[in-house]
Amino acid sequence: FASRDEFNDLKKKLAFGQVPLLDVDDGTHQLVQSSAILRYLSKLANMYPDDPIVAAKVDAALDQETDAFTGATVATYSARFGIPLDDKGKARCYDILSTEVLPRHLGDIEALLTLSPTGWVAGTPEPTAADFVWYCRFAQYLPDNSKHFAPHLSSLENYPACQGLVDQMSKLEAVQEFYAPKEGGGK
Repeated sequence: FASRDEFNDLKKKLAFGQVPLLDVDDGTHQLVQSSAILRYLSKLANMYPDDPIVAAKVDAALDQETDAFTGATVATYSARFGIPLDDKGKARCYDILSTEVLPRHLGDIEALLTLSPTGWVAGTPEPTAADFVWYCRFAQYLPDNSKHFAPHLSSLENYPACQGLVDQMSKLEAVQEFYAPKEGGGK
């Protein structure tokens, strides 16, 4: 966006007044909400199971990711959610997230991955949207926000199957290409 005003003008035209936004068919359709966009793109890329039971398992893992990180999102963007938190309140939230909430949710995903015959969240032969979402949380979000969370969460030291998912995803050619340094120095 060229300016904050341009961004605010766009938000007024969006279904829920927020980004992300994916324009489809030269703007004929505007898709909003991260999960809806993710599921749409997954279906286009044939990364969404046709089998309704397996698709439900993928959806459950996606919803579990939302459950796991909603508290962190609220703590980070507290005013947006109508819950103004001062620094002390945010610190208390991150402490509870580190000691209770995230260990429980990561333990649940750890158990799911441990039972998976393929190492993918839903036990599918190939990765799905759920694997990409969890990979981003494990490989990027937790390490990038390590100042807020206990060290064992950012390192995944207590979650070997979660680390295995990171390792498995990191070996995918498309993931390696995406994260490879680009000409001009950026990623």
